[in-house]
Amino acid sequence: MANVSEDRSRAQLLLVGALALAVVFLSLSLLLNSVIYTENLATRQTHADAEKATEFRLAAVDGLDGAIEHANRRNTTAFADRRDAYRDAVDSWVPILANYSATDGMATDVEPDELHEGTRIVGANNTTGLVRGDGAGDWTVATDSKVRRFRLHVDPSTVGTGDEVRITFDDGTTRTVVIENPGSGPRVRIERPGPDPTCSLSDGRIDIGTGRVDGEYCPGLADARPTGNGAVSIANGDQVTATYSLVVDRHQDGFRTDVDTENYPTQCTPPSTPTYGTSSADDPYTTPAIYAATAEIGASTRDLDYRRTIRAAPDEAGDPASEPTFTQFLVTQSGNDFTVDWNTDDPNGDIDHVDVRVYYRTNDTLYASETSALESGTETFANVPDEAYYVNGTVTDAASSRRVSEIHDAGGCPP
Repeated sequence: MANVSEDRSRAQLLLVGALALAVVFLSLSLLLNSVIYTENLATRQTHADAEKATEFRLAAVDGLDGAIEHANRRNTTAFADRRDAYRDAVDSWVPILANYSATDGMATDVEPDELHEGTRIVGANNTTGLVRGDGAGDWTVATDSKVRRFRLHVDPSTVGTGDEVRITFDDGTTRTVVIENPGSGPRVRIERPGPDPTCSLSDGRIDIGTGRVDGEYCPGLADARPTGNGAVSIANGDQVTATYSLVVDRHQDGFRTDVDTENYPTQCTPPSTPTYGTSSADDPYTTPAIYAATAEIGASTRDLDYRRTIRAAPDEAGDPASEPTFTQFLVTQSGNDFTVDWNTDDPNGDIDHVDVRVYYRTNDTLYASETSALESGTETFANVPDEAYYVNGTVTDAASSRRVSEIHDAGGCPP
C-alpha cells in the first residue's frame, strides 16, 4: 500500500508541476503576444507618420514651385519685386498647408530660406518667330547655363513643309528638338541616337521641361533637356510664328554680356542691337528671375520629429545648379585704358578666385591677365595698344567655373 501511495503522490506532484508550467507558458505567450501587438501597432503608427511627413514634404516643394512661377510671371524688371511676390505667395499657402496637416494629426512649419537669382528669357510677340532682337532666326539663346522651364507656343499654320526649326541643346551631349511638317502635318521630332520619336502638333504647345506636346506626353522630349551647363541655339527660328520663355541660372548682367559676344562676334560689347531687350516692350527680353528656392520644413507627431531642407526649381534636370556667376562684369574704356569692375555670386558660397584676361581678337593670344581672390573687385589695364580685344572674366569656386567675355577695341568700335 505504501508504494501505491507514494506513486500517487509523485503523480499528483507531476500533474501540479505540469499545470504550473502550463500557466507559466500561457502567461508568457500572452505577454509576448501583447508585446508583439504593441510593437506592431507602434511600427504601423510610426510608418504612417513617416508617410504623412513625406506627403507634407512633397506638398511643400509643390507650394514653393507654385510661388516661384507666380513671382516670375509678374511683369517686373527688379529682382526685389520677384522676391516680395514670392514671399507673399509662400505666406499665403503655408497656413493652409498647416491647417490641413493638423487635421491629420501633424504639426508642421515651413521657413523660407535662400533664393537663387537667375534670368528669365521671354519672346512674347506672337507676330514674330523664335528670333533674337534684330530678327535673325539663327542665333544663340543661352551660353554656359543651366536651363529649366522651356516652353513654346507655335502657330501650327506657320509650320511649312520643307522648313525645319531646330532647337539644339549642348551640354557635352547634343540633343535637338525639330519643329517640322513632312507633308502630313506639323509635328515635333526629337533627334537622338536610335529612332527619332515624333509627336503631332495641333495646338502648338510645346513644354520641353515636362515632355509634353499639346498637353500630351511626348516620348523623348523631356530627355532633350540639358542636365548640365550648356548652350541653347536656334536655327531657322524665323520660319514660324511663336512665343517662348525659359529660365537660366545666371544673373542677367553677365548672361546678357556673354550671349551678345556669342551672337555678335564682329561688334564691340554691347552691340548696336543687343540679343535681348530689358523690358516687356522689347522682344525678346530678359528680366531677373528666381531660379531656385530653399526652405526649412518640420513635421511633428507624438512618435515622429521630421526636419528637412527642401529645394524647388521647377523642371530642372540633372544635379542642382551650383556654379558661380557674375552679377556684374563692366568694362570701362578711357582712351587706351581698360578698367574692369566685377561682382560675383555663388549658390555654394565657396568662390575661390576671379581671373581677368585680355586677348588679342585677331589671333586669340594673351595680352595680359590678373588673378584676384576678391569676389568683387576692380582691375585696370593701362596703355593697351590700338587693337581689338576679348576681355574675359572667369570666376572659379571649389568645383566649377564660369566665364564672361566682352569685345572692346582700343582704336575705336566696332572692331
